Amino acid sequence: MKNTRAFTSRTRDGFPALVPLPPLGGYRGLFVIIAILMMTSCRSSKKENGDSTSSTTAQIDTRANDQQIVSSALESRQNVQGLRSKVSVRIAYGGKTASASGQLKMKRDEIVQVSITALGIMELGRLELTPQHLLVLDRVNNQYLQVAWSDVPELAQAGVDFTTFQALFWNELFVPGISGTPTVSDFDVERQSGQLLLQPKATRANTKKLTVSFLVSTANALVEKTNVTPTDGRRKMSFQCAYADWNTLAGKKFPKSMNLNVRDGNNNYALTLTSSNLQADESMGNLATRIPSGYRQVTLDQIMRMLAQ
Repeated sequence: MKNTRAFTSRTRDGFPALVPLPPLGGYRGLFVIIAILMMTSCRSSKKENGDSTSSTTAQIDTRANDQQIVSSALESRQNVQGLRSKVSVRIAYGGKTASASGQLKMKRDEIVQVSITALGIMELGRLELTPQHLLVLDRVNNQYLQVAWSDVPELAQAGVDFTTFQALFWNELFVPGISGTPTVSDFDVERQSGQLLLQPKATRANTKKLTVSFLVSTANALVEKTNVTPTDGRRKMSFQCAYADWNTLAGKKFPKSMNLNVRDGNNNYALTLTSSNLQADESMGNLATRIPSGYRQVTLDQIMRMLAQ
């Protein structure tokens, strides 16, 4: 009886193919088949393992690089406790815009204050944020709005307070519900084109009311955009802050331009601050505003209607 056999090789799509062998006697042919199968399997296994190892190494390198970028972004947090700057102020609301000059003053954990002036001399109004309240002072019409954060339903429902706005104005990474400087492990990181998308981990952040995300440049580890969005279903207000044109402050980068957009239902408000002569100032005393006698208290809606006129 004519003894014929076949051995298994691989087709291009990876499936076995039968290739005829010359006739061999006894078990010799079986050993040849096993040897060929083993060599084929080893070659395939080595290639697959090599590809897998290369892919795993690349993923580890990318992850390590991303973590280093996040670490650099955290290290770029300003060490100074106070800063001041001349600013040009632009407010947009209801299809209308208004521009003026002014000053920005900030003391960490105490106050963020934007003063609007005419010709750099006479103050027209003031926006002030402290851990206790939000204040809008209108010196032209002798009126003001002062309200505790918890008394603004749109903000209280979203878990937005002074710490949120302080991080926006200081251009810093933060984790909702946690005070102090976060760590690299506090964030989930996703690589995008030229940027990293950072989101505080649900296990670390108070995400029941608020979702926060950051876009960080992979080129220089600077925070280029921050999004703050309520997650309680009502979504009455959301905030987006974009930064550009970086200055150097106390050896670290700080944005010259800040554009804060606030969406409230169908309304959209935009506040753009462009800084000049930015400087650290640790000597500022008590900046809290004293409301002049004779000023009347108004509501936020009244102020918004006035701006829309």
